[in-house]
Amino acid sequence: MKKTITSILIILILSNCTQQEISNNNVEEKTPVTTAGFSNIWDYNASGGLMIGNQKSVDLLNEYIKFHNERNYEKIREMNSDSIQISGPNGESINGSDEHIAILKEWFKNANTTWKPIWGTSIKNVNDDNGCMVLSVFDNTTILPDTTIRTNELIQAYFNKNDKIIAFWVNSRDLTTKELADIATAEEAGNY
Repeated sequence: MKKTITSILIILILSNCTQQEISNNNVEEKTPVTTAGFSNIWDYNASGGLMIGNQKSVDLLNEYIKFHNERNYEKIREMNSDSIQISGPNGESINGSDEHIAILKEWFKNANTTWKPIWGTSIKNVNDDNGCMVLSVFDNTTILPDTTIRTNELIQAYFNKNDKIIAFWVNSRDLTTKELADIATAEEAGNY
């Protein structure tokens, strides 16, 4: 019994000395990155998976959408890369910040359109140090002279490491009758 206790004590002492020695030599053990998903957006041989991006990019997208709601074209232009590429929900393709601003001005001249954030998160490819993608959902309201159109939009925006949007994709769907009723109830209660 004494030999067993002595053996256990020796093992504990030796393992403690080994851990002490490693930390004294500043040897750092790296924790593997947890990933999920895949991304073939620009690199069809992408590897490494996706991981959580950063809150800053989510905040930037919300600010960007706020500038759209406010019609603040200069702030939108500041956040766009000069060569921004935008893909709209109906196959539209917008190339460059100047074209984007011109289309927005024409659109907002004819319709009162606003976006309300529902949720968003940021992801990035493990092997991509150039930026991250924000995946987000917004409810869109477009008021025209004779009707109001309400849709739900999945918006993906890719931010480069300089916090400029270099690409933007919009996927849109009509809200269901139940969703529209729920929104109307929430608006009447002041909760939307």
